[in-house]
This record gives sequence, C-alpha cells and structure tokens, in this order.
Amino acid sequence: MTVKSESKLDLDTDYKEKASQVDNDEEYDYITVPPDGGFGWIVLIACFMINLIVDGFLYSFGAISADLGKFYHCEEWAVTLILSLACGFYLLSAPVAAALCNKWSCRTTGAIGSILAGLAVGISVCSPNIYVMCLLFGLIGGIGMGLLYLPSIIMVGYYFEGKRAIATGIVTAGTGIGSIIIPPISRYLFNAFGWKYGLVILSVLLLSCVICCAFMLPLKPMRIRRNVPSVDVIDDNVFSSKTTSVVNHAAVIVPSANASEFYAEDKIKKRSRTESALSSKSRQSIKAEDAVRPLYREDVLYQGDTRDLPEYRSHNDIPSYIQDTTKVPEVVDKSKMKAFWDVFLSMTNFDLLKDRKMLIICLANICSMIGYYTPYAFIVKVASSEGVPERSAVFLLSVIGFSNTPTRFLSGLITKIPYMTPLLVNNIGLTVAGIATFFIPLYNTYELLIFYCIIWGGFIAFHVSLSPVIICEMAGLERYSSALGLTMMFRGITSLIAPPIMGAIRDLTGDFDIPFIVSGMSFILSALIHFYLMWINHREKIQMKKQQNNIDLQINPIASDV
Repeated sequence: MTVKSESKLDLDTDYKEKASQVDNDEEYDYITVPPDGGFGWIVLIACFMINLIVDGFLYSFGAISADLGKFYHCEEWAVTLILSLACGFYLLSAPVAAALCNKWSCRTTGAIGSILAGLAVGISVCSPNIYVMCLLFGLIGGIGMGLLYLPSIIMVGYYFEGKRAIATGIVTAGTGIGSIIIPPISRYLFNAFGWKYGLVILSVLLLSCVICCAFMLPLKPMRIRRNVPSVDVIDDNVFSSKTTSVVNHAAVIVPSANASEFYAEDKIKKRSRTESALSSKSRQSIKAEDAVRPLYREDVLYQGDTRDLPEYRSHNDIPSYIQDTTKVPEVVDKSKMKAFWDVFLSMTNFDLLKDRKMLIICLANICSMIGYYTPYAFIVKVASSEGVPERSAVFLLSVIGFSNTPTRFLSGLITKIPYMTPLLVNNIGLTVAGIATFFIPLYNTYELLIFYCIIWGGFIAFHVSLSPVIICEMAGLERYSSALGLTMMFRGITSLIAPPIMGAIRDLTGDFDIPFIVSGMSFILSALIHFYLMWINHREKIQMKKQQNNIDLQINPIASDV
C-alpha cells in the first residue's frame, strides 16, 4: 500500500512538473536575432557572388544571342524567346523558391537551383533546334536561377537588421558588377572556344554557386519571454470608444511612408501593433523549429532600411521587434508541408488585388517590364548595325553596369533628402529612362549610344532598387511578402511575353527603332501610373489630417473652444 501511494505521488509530481514546463513554454518565444556582422559578412560575400553570376549571366545574353541565331538559322523573336523564358521563370519561381527556403532552408534550395541551372544551361548546347534550347536554357535554366537567386536575397534579411540597407546595397551591387564583367567575358569565351564550349564554361560558373550556398547557415534560435503590451500605449482615455472606428479607418488608408511626419499615424501604428501583442496571448508560442524558418519573419525580404519602418521605431530593441514581426500561421491539422504552404499561399494571395494601391502597383510594374529587357537584348545589335566593332558594341552592356551600380547605392541616400520620397525618385528614374529610350533612333553614333547606356542604366536603377520599398509603403509590412510575391509574378508574366514581341516587331520592320520606342513609352506610362499613386497618397494624407483634427476635437473639446 505504501509503495502504491509513493508511486502515485511520483506520477503526480511528474505530471505537475510537465504541466508547469508547458505553462512556462507558453510564456516564451524562440527567435533568431541577426548578428549584423561577424559570420554574416561571409554570407554577404557569398550572396554578392550569386547576384554577380546569375544576373550578370542573364544580362549578357545580348552579347551572345547573335551566335545562337546564326547556328539555328532562326529569326529574332525565337532567339529572344530564350531570354524571355529564362527571365520570366526566374521571376515566376519566386513564390516556390521562398516556400522551399522556408521548408528546406536557403542552403538546400539555393544548391538545388545552382545544380539545376548549371546542368540545364550546359546540356542545352546539345539542343537539336531552338525550341529545345528554349526548354533547357530558358524554362529549366530560368527556374534554377530563380531558386538560386531568391535565397541570396533572403539571407541578407536573415543575417542583417540594423545594417540591412548597407548589406542590401552591397549584394545588389553584384548585379551591376556582373553586368560589367560577364558580357565581355562571355564574348571572349565565344570567340576563343566557340559558342558551345563558351556556354558550357558559363554553366560551370552557375554550378560553382553551390559553394556560395554552402555558407547559408541557419541562425541559432534564442529563447525570450513573450511580449506583454505596455499600459501607456493602449489608453482608452486617449482613444475612446467613440473614436475607435475613425482611428481604425485611418490605419487602413494611411501608407506607411514617412510615418514620422504625422503624430496620429505613429499612435495608430503603435496601437495596432500593441493590439497584435495583446492577441498574441491567445496564439501559440514561436517554437525553435519555426524560429529558424526565415519566411515567418515579415521583413526578411525587405530590401530597404528597416530603421525607417514604423514597426522598427516603435520597439526599444531588435529582439522585441523580431518577436513581434515573426508570425507563424496556425492551422488545426498540421501537415509535413505546412512550412511550404504557409509561404506559397501567402505569396500568391490574389485577394491583395482588391486593394486599389496594389492593383496600381502591379499595373505600373507590368508597364515597366514591357521595355526593361529591350536594351539588354538589343543594344549590342543596334550598335553593330551602325558599324560599331563587336568588341566595342559588347562594351555598351558594361557601360549600363557601370552607371547602374553606383545608382543602386545612391538611391537610398537620395530618399533621405526632404521631399524626395522613394515614389518620387522612382518616378523621376522611369521618366528619364523612358525619354532616353524613346529617342533611340536619333543615336546614330557610338558616343551617343554610350551616353544613352549611361542615362538608362543609371536612372532605371532607381526603379529597380526602390520598388521593394514602395511596395512595403503601400501594402504595409504585414502584407509585404504577399505583395512582393504578386508583383514578381506580374513581372515574370510580362517578361515571358514582351521580349519575343519586341523581337517579332524587329523581324517585321527590319530595325530596332520601334521596339525601343515602344519600350520608352512603356517606361513613361509606368511613371504616369506611379504619379497617379502619388496623388492618391497625397489625398489620403490630407484626409488623415482632417480625421486627426476631428479626433483632437473629440478628445479635448474645451481646448478647441478656447
């Protein structure tokens, strides 16, 4: 009898200890805090090299496309179809790449992409016709490059927070530097070894990115107590029940850009985030296995300065900010592929198109992508048609890279200038790039073509580098990954269609003037749509000021009478 009672006592004690441990676990979250340096710089170099090789390879297509056209005896549209498939699926694969990174890790996803792209491009030299070349080089190679590229962007946000802007600038500079050095290298390899052996050597470069992916190690999660909202932020005396609906309405319509300009917006942001913290008591705690999954962090794909985000400024330290911006969707029936579907369904959420601003952004990006690849695909051939030697013609692609690289760094600094918002700088860049492209028929000398490449490469970089910032401002951080995924999908679809059409126009007209004129018009149209978005923002800010004045009158009517 004594033995049984002691045994029962031990079981009760064990049960209480386990129950207490569960209760304690529910009071803690696991998060990964970016080191903002250290081994992160090694990861940064690896990501830089991936951007250099992948983007440099794609942007050098104009230097090697003539060899493919001659070998397969095909028209311009068919050759350009290879580039359009590669670039299109490179962008369209973003939701799948992000979901695989969340499920398997960036390291594994990037390695698969590197092997897939390298083998597809290498084997494509055996293609019996241009259509098999499109399948291998374009479709499969494009998917592989997409699976390789996106992990390099994710890892920057995963390893850097306070220094995110600097880290992103360094990595994306790889794109510009790649477009400087890869085109002349490609042309040299094709001339020295023939296009087949030259393309095989370039495919080895893609395969070598596996080495870079090996450095994409997951961070070790740390355990911290779950957030408890501070009393001073939620104050029913400040935000009374009479004004709650007004405040919530303003929180929806106000863009997150330049949030510090308005006192009301800051209070609204803090309130919404704190309400989220209150509701977090009902959600499950963040487990260690979910903490290391990068795409559960809302800002991991953000390429701007995180210190400008209202969510970042409303926290005293980085761990609490990461804790509040790490969201793991809850489901009743968990599956082994939950981590995959969480991200994939989020990045393909077409419900966002019900938001007028997101619809405008997608439309504007469709217009800009209509002409984006035209200079990369045709500028070398335009120069050759003017009697420019091959080596000098290929150098034009490098000129684009020379002007593109510093602009990517400067774009963030320019937006710090008063009144120079990211949207305005983006619009200026698109307008100037569009006007310069529209007048391509007037550039009948090599010097003028160099001038065009400097202008276009420099100003289009504003659009490329600031687009993620604009998307975040319009959609908000909580919906940023979904908005970015949709935008990349629309860009990818446009990239599939536009380049072959431009090639077909060239086949019908016999020159490249009309493709460049159409491209210039598409840039200008994209700028006009973005200007319309600026007008909408301006109206909403005026409306928000009026609402804040009404709130102030309701809070302190005596002061208003005085």
